[in-house]
Amino acid sequence: MSEKTLCAMLGKGGLGRDDLKKYMKLVDRPEYVCEKCGRAANEKKRLCRPVKIGDK
Repeated sequence: MSEKTLCAMLGKGGLGRDDLKKYMKLVDRPEYVCEKCGRAANEKKRLCRPVKIGDK
């Protein structure tokens, strides 16, 4: 899987069902949430407008 943000990966076309396990690894211990779309991820680089959970 490339270094795309989750926002981009889940947009048009999105992740296929075959990629579900890979996706779950990216979100299993979220530390950040995207201010734009509300998705959560383990790593800041996976979101387009990340905010650390608990900072706001």
